[in-house]
Amino acid sequence: MVEGINPLHVKLAQLMGEDPMLPPSVNPAAATPQVGGTEFQYSGSPFEDMLSRAVDSLEKLSGQERVTNQLINSYVRGEADLQDVMVQSSKLSIQVQLAVTVINLAVTTFKEITQMQV
Repeated sequence: MVEGINPLHVKLAQLMGEDPMLPPSVNPAAATPQVGGTEFQYSGSPFEDMLSRAVDSLEKLSGQERVTNQLINSYVRGEADLQDVMVQSSKLSIQVQLAVTVINLAVTTFKEITQMQV
């Protein structure tokens, strides 16, 4: 049977740790507190909002790293499968690469904006 292709936002949500298929003990969304639900409320200046969302995303990435380390420790104790560890560590690797790329692009854009002549 042919399986449908998930939209990009569903795949990104799964990569960012919001995968409903993961058990609760390994789900990073359960390990880190959710800030304000799925909708983000704007509070002040756009820069402040963007910066607070970036900090929240990095905190979620840190939670994902903790979950991956816990899963690796579970594997060492013989409580987890190797395939689960490999999938989780691959997800973490992709998330870190995405975060580094976004940060580098943000820094480059900020430098270009500050060098603009008015």
